[in-house]
Amino acid sequence: MIYRKATAADVADIATLHAKSWQQNYRASFSAHFLDHLAFENRLKEWENRFQHHTDDQFVLLAEDEGELLGFMCAYFDHDDKYGTLLDNLHVSLQAQGKGVGTKLMTALAQEILAIDSGNNFYLWVLDTNAAAILYYEKVGGVAIERVESNDIGDKTFVKIRYYWDDASQFMDNMKDKTVHK
Repeated sequence: MIYRKATAADVADIATLHAKSWQQNYRASFSAHFLDHLAFENRLKEWENRFQHHTDDQFVLLAEDEGELLGFMCAYFDHDDKYGTLLDNLHVSLQAQGKGVGTKLMTALAQEILAIDSGNNFYLWVLDTNAAAILYYEKVGGVAIERVESNDIGDKTFVKIRYYWDDASQFMDNMKDKTVHK
């Protein structure tokens, strides 16, 4: 498996995995019509926009195996004065889940945060219906600090939870400990 920074040439693959992830995890949050007929086009437009208007604070990392996209993350450094870097997207294909891909992507983000001296904290939002992701974020030390109602994506109002890590160095230490004790 290789990990590399994404380029504009990766947009269709990222959008495909992103839409599939939504289809698999957000049936309780978005309508079947949106997920089955509109999600891919929605994500494709979003990712085209992100690469056409790339900003210096954006960091997109891919996990691939033999040319197949197995996971990706997108973060924005120093996104919030209080909570730090926003981990805006973290998606891993079903066949790669449970193999450490998400943890490696998050660890790479923590390393990047520390390398660019971007503060030490980071956060993400997860929909409250995504039980597997919630369990995972709690397992890797995330603290649920806020629940809000939103309608900024999809076609229905939903509840999302802010998970927060106050120390990227501590996150990396915790991940080393989990690897050693497996």
